[in-house]
Amino acid sequence: MNCRTAFCRLSCILIVAVTWCDGASVAQQPLAQDTAMPGNHPPIGGAVPLPEITEQQLLRAWSNTFADDVDIDILGTLAVQSDGRIKSFESHASQMMQMLAGPRLIDEQSRIFTYLDLIFRPHRYEDTPIVFVKKKPIRAQIIDALRSDSVSLNTQQFEQELQAFMDTGLISPQLLNRDSIRALRARLSQDLIRTAKPAEQIDNALAVREGRILLGNWRIVSPTHGDTHSRWYNPLEVMTAPIGTAAGEFSEAHHRALDQLWEQFATAWLQEDAQGVNDAAVQLAAFVPTINPGVYPSRKRLAAEAWYFRAPWYFGGSNLTGIWVLYALTMIPLLLAVVFRWRGARRLGMFMFLLAFGMHTFAIMLRWYVAARWPNTNMFEAVTTAAWFGGVFALFLEAVVRKRPMAGLFALGSAAASMVALMCAHYMPLALNANISNKMPVLHDVWLYIHTNVIIFSYALIFMAAISALLYLCRRVLQVLLGQSGSGDYARVGGAGSIIMTGPGAVQLTAEKTNFGQVLDGTTMVLMEMSFVLLWTGLVMGAIWADHSWGRPWGWDPKEVFALNTFIVFAVLIHTRLKVRDKGLWTAILALFGTVVMLFNWIFINFFIVGLHSYA
Repeated sequence: MNCRTAFCRLSCILIVAVTWCDGASVAQQPLAQDTAMPGNHPPIGGAVPLPEITEQQLLRAWSNTFADDVDIDILGTLAVQSDGRIKSFESHASQMMQMLAGPRLIDEQSRIFTYLDLIFRPHRYEDTPIVFVKKKPIRAQIIDALRSDSVSLNTQQFEQELQAFMDTGLISPQLLNRDSIRALRARLSQDLIRTAKPAEQIDNALAVREGRILLGNWRIVSPTHGDTHSRWYNPLEVMTAPIGTAAGEFSEAHHRALDQLWEQFATAWLQEDAQGVNDAAVQLAAFVPTINPGVYPSRKRLAAEAWYFRAPWYFGGSNLTGIWVLYALTMIPLLLAVVFRWRGARRLGMFMFLLAFGMHTFAIMLRWYVAARWPNTNMFEAVTTAAWFGGVFALFLEAVVRKRPMAGLFALGSAAASMVALMCAHYMPLALNANISNKMPVLHDVWLYIHTNVIIFSYALIFMAAISALLYLCRRVLQVLLGQSGSGDYARVGGAGSIIMTGPGAVQLTAEKTNFGQVLDGTTMVLMEMSFVLLWTGLVMGAIWADHSWGRPWGWDPKEVFALNTFIVFAVLIHTRLKVRDKGLWTAILALFGTVVMLFNWIFINFFIVGLHSYA
């Protein structure tokens, strides 16, 4: 312990001692009778009378040192039954706290600490900004209502809190439960098109923060009989269940041990005894899996899942999405290599690409192992897996064209696609939710692994083609500025033929005199032709799956329509290339337009238009 921490603690002790009697009575008051512990167990949280603001701030300052000293990472590896899946407590806490605080950390605490602290000491968070409001227009309406609510609130400190709310999106439950804000939330919930969903999210967040809700969902005790699909229980259910009920199936030894460990853990937490909490956490984590080892999942898998959600920054951080930085750095030498044909830069770029792709592969394989299924059932998994497919194909093509002018371009396109995909996953954690969930019933089909993977593979190649097309257009703009004509800069053989053919017809892409525009056009065509074939195959397979699942091969669902639109764009591209003179220019323009249509289909249709593919 350093001097600063010791001084902070001593100051808090001296000041809080004056008001400790009132503070202690608040800390020990339960939320409601249905959540109070029986007998002499410590009470479990809920709504309580609030102390003065100054006292809350002092108690929070003291508790922050408690949070710093608590080490309960071991509890993150406990199994929790939630949403029909057995997952790690780290994963469960991440999901629940995201419903409450969005992408933010509350007081810079770990999510499992905040989860348990809301169970034991909910009063600490009544006037703490913990509820995340996503949309800024909704934040503005809440701020306007608060400003007109009461003259007593119009202070400089309150204005600073409102500005912080507008910046971060976090607001306290106390403010959200004011009469004026309750009335505003009721009005918002009536507008089903624009504001009902944000209002529902606020209501859900206020419900999730309740100690009884969090405790009820903390089902860490496996049943003594049954299988992995049998219902699990939270500790309070087991300790209070009458003999003969489902939760009363546990032996007296189990009851006694769990009762003792829970009392030790809860008492230490309420007394802010960090060492006591740490010791009890170790014992609790060791005992719970022994109740029924037959149905308890592998501790290695649970530990891997917990690590996946709290990986250190040098592994890419949570969900390993920070790998995008390495992909971004990879693009620098690769771009130098393809523009200046610098072999040293290409070697460095390919080494960095292999390193980034290796870490990306590790992330995909780890999620596959943790989820016990191939990761392609939600938007986060589709985006990250699609980028990985692009990397696999890029490495294959780089091996084929390693001695040709195209070398380095496929890796560059893949690095750009993976960088964008992982950046979106990293900086948009609400839109691309990384929490691991079960597959929807309609996805329990072999076609999930055929149709879905083929479609997202084609999307990755489309984006990669957009990179080479964009480079081609940049080159043409530069030629116009220099008074040059680039209308003859296109691959004579076209696309895949430039790789397959080795005779005189392939000279345009194999000879050293080949100019950069021809190489870029050939690269775009290789990727366009492959994506065209894959997209058509994916559409046909999707029709087969739709007929199998929904009883019709085509239903004009928005996702189906725009997937077809993307295919039509590339069909137009291929036929246009046969007729126009400036083949390279129109190929690049239509490739970029097709990418826009594809992104519209993947982003706008998924997030803003409801259809049968809303889960994708």
